[in-house]
Amino acid sequence: MKFEIDKQTICDLELFDKAKDQKSIFSLFQFTKSVGGSDQLKYLFSNPLNDVTLIEERISTIRFFQENVFDINIDKECLHFVEHYLRQGNVPVRFSVGNSIVNKLFYKNQPNVQFIIERGIRYLITFLNEIYTFLKELENTNNEFVNCCRQSVIDKIENTPLRIVFNFKSRIRLFHYEYFKLDYIFRNSEISNIRSILFLIYEIDALKSLAFATEKYGFAYPHFIERSNYMNIQGLFHPLLENPVANDFDFETGKNLFFLTGPNMAGKSTFLKSLSIAVYLSHLGFPVPAKNMETSLFNGLLTTINLSDNINKGYSHFYNEVLRVKFVAERINQVGNLFIVFDELFRGTNVKDAYDASRAVISAFSRLQKGTFAISTHIIEIAEKLNDNQSIFFRFFEANLVDDKPQYNYKLKEGVTNERIGMYILKKEKVLETIENGIN
Repeated sequence: MKFEIDKQTICDLELFDKAKDQKSIFSLFQFTKSVGGSDQLKYLFSNPLNDVTLIEERISTIRFFQENVFDINIDKECLHFVEHYLRQGNVPVRFSVGNSIVNKLFYKNQPNVQFIIERGIRYLITFLNEIYTFLKELENTNNEFVNCCRQSVIDKIENTPLRIVFNFKSRIRLFHYEYFKLDYIFRNSEISNIRSILFLIYEIDALKSLAFATEKYGFAYPHFIERSNYMNIQGLFHPLLENPVANDFDFETGKNLFFLTGPNMAGKSTFLKSLSIAVYLSHLGFPVPAKNMETSLFNGLLTTINLSDNINKGYSHFYNEVLRVKFVAERINQVGNLFIVFDELFRGTNVKDAYDASRAVISAFSRLQKGTFAISTHIIEIAEKLNDNQSIFFRFFEANLVDDKPQYNYKLKEGVTNERIGMYILKKEKVLETIENGIN
């Protein structure tokens, strides 16, 4: 079963770049040295897993690259040119000395194509020899992935026509018929082995990039627990903030709904994003922005943090929220075991409707054991009515007024807030005075 996630969630969490000057979660891990490695990293990042065995294998491999020196030479320009060469047209269908003479005459009138082919062949000879030498000298490790990569590349070079590259390891000059023979081998008879070797190198490049990011940011590897609705995190923080405040968080035993309250700007949205990012990264087998994380395995992650109006369909914000809740409920019923996040549920309607709708939906979700929920609101009266619900636990962010100015510490606390600072913000911005000036 594929891990469930949708466009709304991807957008909410800023998983991928939207503009050149905008950071994303993906960009934090981008330290690859090749275009192919970057593509492979993006593939890994785009495909979360819900198989603990596969996740733990990936974690083990990233940890290996973090803890061991693995100085495999990955030359970006060389590999980029090799890819350009392999994509050339006029792939040779056979090789003979006579055929090479015909090709020589053909390429005489296409010097640019001849240059690409000859340089591409030379780069491939160098690349294959260097990779082979490095892996041949590498002793067996305690990591299955690395050992399999090592043996696979060695076999594909030693036991196929690709072993011809050994003959040209130190030769400066190649004859024309040798270029054509190598071109036939590289782009025809052994193209699948060439592609396979390149893929393994790109995979290593991507995993080394992840290991570097883990060390650079001090991220932690997640650990999966065979329990439902379980999560225990120490030092969770948002990785895109310059000076983030870390928080500890645990899902209370026997509960399936986390209810978060707090005044505006106290940190609710940032915390829910941090929590969701950690859930997503953990199911990639990637390190997470925390000191430690233990979690249940989930079948998917759906968030509703920055939901907009659907102008094209004529939907109001509130109607869009209703449709989103319905969609989430349908996915829970069909997929099950999803981690669900709603930030400021039903913010798009009047207070009375928001109160009634939020209370009804939260009560219903708390009875739905197929999902694990994290929901925030600034309507604290809802929490008072749900206080006796045995499936819900409460946390809040506070804001202390000092000299009539709010101060935030962004630290998660147990219970429900009773602070309201909306009017302070209104007064601070002198909204009423501005209106009055217009009247006068």
